[in-house]
Amino acid sequence: MKTNRVLRWLLALCVVAGLVLYATSFVVRFDQTAVVTTFGRADEADVRNRDGQSAGFYFKWPWPIQQVRFFDTRLRLIEDRLEQQETKDKQIVILKTYLVWRVSDGLAFMRSMQDDENATRFLVDRLRTTRSEVGNYTLDELANTDPSRLKLQELEERILVRLRQDLAGKDYGISIARVGIKRLQFPDQIANSVYERMRQTRRRLAQNAQSEGQAIAAGIEAKARSDRDRILAFANRKAQALRAEGDAAAARYYEVFARNEEFAVFVRKLEALETMLSNNSTFLIDPQTQPFDLLQTLIPAQTNAPAGHQEGATHE
Repeated sequence: MKTNRVLRWLLALCVVAGLVLYATSFVVRFDQTAVVTTFGRADEADVRNRDGQSAGFYFKWPWPIQQVRFFDTRLRLIEDRLEQQETKDKQIVILKTYLVWRVSDGLAFMRSMQDDENATRFLVDRLRTTRSEVGNYTLDELANTDPSRLKLQELEERILVRLRQDLAGKDYGISIARVGIKRLQFPDQIANSVYERMRQTRRRLAQNAQSEGQAIAAGIEAKARSDRDRILAFANRKAQALRAEGDAAAARYYEVFARNEEFAVFVRKLEALETMLSNNSTFLIDPQTQPFDLLQTLIPAQTNAPAGHQEGATHE
């Protein structure tokens, strides 16, 4: 019985200690900022994890002396509904915009917005006001197949700058990260004309590309013809030079042969025999046929040569 009583007391003390710890402490995550209020009031010293680097475990006085308000500091997305806007050239477009924001100062956010629902309504109203920037652009600048004429990104930047300027007048504890156009469409009465302009732009771009291609092809062909003419001219000059050298060499040979016609005939016969016998072929011919008649003079000369002379030649 005594042991059971001790266990019950220990259990009761643990429960009480847990309740006291729960009532007098809190934990701030790395993606949160916390504001500790004392009887509903707070100042700069009561903000925890303002810079995102001091998350962790903290103590406080129990309720109703102190309370803790937690605010999520992560980026959040707001999408507005589709609404009509008039362009600079009096055309109607339908836009759907979005906004990315986060809590940058928990104390200022608590004082100005109180909670996320009020912040969402406030930001949507401001976003709808700044969408009037569409009136500074024509329809062709918002919908065009030519990227160089499209100014959607510039429009988004102008809306972002104006929205930040609207929020700069008072410290709302809100930071705007990005504003963008999610959807852009047209009413039925102008959609056909918009699509026709886009088709005309596409045809014009295609014609320009074709013209550029033809101009490039013409330039390549002209360069090829110029290179061909230059190469042919060089080849002709080279051929003429070689022909002149050949004619000069032939003239010199003819001059030599003219002084000794028998020697010239003999050389031509030797050249003919060398050409005809180069394949080790066997011929049945009349020995009187030129240039084979030359063999009748050469072979007997070798056959009738003195034996001593042949032996000496062999010995050498």
